[in-house]
Amino acid sequence: MIVKEINDIQRVNLHLHTNVSDGNISPKELIKRSQEIGLDLISITDHDTADAYTQIPDNILPLRILPGMEISSLYKGDDVHILAYGCDFNNPALRAMTEMYLKGRKERAQKIIKLLTDMGMPISLEEVIAIAGSRELIVRPHIAQVLVNHKFCQTRNEAFEKYIGDNKPAYVPKPEVSVSDVISIIHQADGFAVIAHPGKLAKLSYLEDIITMDIDGLEVWHPDHYQWEIENFIKIATEKGLYMTGGSDYHSEQDKHNLFDIIPLPEVVLTSVKKLWKEYQCRVKLR
Repeated sequence: MIVKEINDIQRVNLHLHTNVSDGNISPKELIKRSQEIGLDLISITDHDTADAYTQIPDNILPLRILPGMEISSLYKGDDVHILAYGCDFNNPALRAMTEMYLKGRKERAQKIIKLLTDMGMPISLEEVIAIAGSRELIVRPHIAQVLVNHKFCQTRNEAFEKYIGDNKPAYVPKPEVSVSDVISIIHQADGFAVIAHPGKLAKLSYLEDIITMDIDGLEVWHPDHYQWEIENFIKIATEKGLYMTGGSDYHSEQDKHNLFDIIPLPEVVLTSVKKLWKEYQCRVKLR
């Protein structure tokens, strides 16, 4: 039965965001869209939260979901995103980390809002929270949208480019955990730690360093990766015995680059995704 189910998995997308973090559609809408376009396996990977999974309808078959989240981390002063797949979301260490991020992002938002107000662009925390949702997981795109609503900016991209992007006048760094600690917490939660879009690492040398930290896999296919990078990541993952995954990093229809679609995974990557799914199923049975 498991073999048949694995063979049925052909159309996948393991990097999707909802409005629980910085996407623009709800988890229920994402599930519906996934079913409409014929995806077999997906993962909702919101930033530093698994709250989307509390909103999943009971009956979604034949669609399958590999539970996930995209966790922020820091290495040598640079951002590194780690995809956490198959975790037990009730694990105390994982819950403590996500709660820390929730509180830290709210405190960061308050500082950004003060800077913007001092620059002559008064917005309120309440407006931002109204966009962020009931859990108040605030990310910069939420602030950018409020700036657009007030006509301080024409687009969210303009808000980032002029005011709240990295090292811009109203930039405030978010709270972060080290890469090694994030990987350790994911493993404590019985999950798989996968480097998100390794082609976007600040320095390629970081990849070799992080692999030594007991990482489980690489996101080989991503729309920001060139073909030569995909081939190189496949080579590295094969040599190191790592899982290979892929996803479009979808956030909204306004982004014509990161599409909500079936992604063109090379056969070797699809095979690895199937192995990951099988291992996840085995682990869940033992919990």
